[in-house]
Amino acid sequence: MIMNEGNIKFNCILREKGSGLSDEDYLILNEWRNKLYQLKLIGCYPENIGYGNISVRSGAGFIITGSATGCKESLTKDDYVRVDRYDFLKNEIHCTGRIRASAESLTHAAVYEASPETMAVIHIHSLDLWIKCKGLMPTSPETAEYGTPEIALAVRSLCLSSETGGEEVIIMGGHKEGIIAFGNDLETAGNKILKILKQS
Repeated sequence: MIMNEGNIKFNCILREKGSGLSDEDYLILNEWRNKLYQLKLIGCYPENIGYGNISVRSGAGFIITGSATGCKESLTKDDYVRVDRYDFLKNEIHCTGRIRASAESLTHAAVYEASPETMAVIHIHSLDLWIKCKGLMPTSPETAEYGTPEIALAVRSLCLSSETGGEEVIIMGGHKEGIIAFGNDLETAGNKILKILKQS
């Protein structure tokens, strides 16, 4: 399933049932998702194409916002999906939930795989920050495009090589506006975004 930006590019095999999202994780995810939505770092373009996503590690997988939820002001539990397993080379994920997982699920998976201590990943859109930070902070190649195995593998490579230098922020060179932050909890990852926002 390869589609335009804003839509799922990978093969998403969905098992339709509840994601198993706990009340605690739901509250924490929504707290940060709402903050980022208010700052327009997660949201919706005029063409009703959602952007940005947020996830937390959960057991052997992770819970992530579902596809196209960026256009929703507030999310319910059914707007979150569990990614159970994935395959970079096949460009494929297996997930459990009521809707398909975010189009950047493989990139989130790459961070979790490369960084075992990471418990949360945030993917935002900001053209101003992207332009300012591109090349100055760890940046994936421009040839690695949005929603592809190449960008996921490039992000994984940056994490494994320790090129993030403790900042745990990656500029997605081939995904205009795309920035990733990660940390050992959502507050840590979210504050990294707020920090570079204040410095801009």
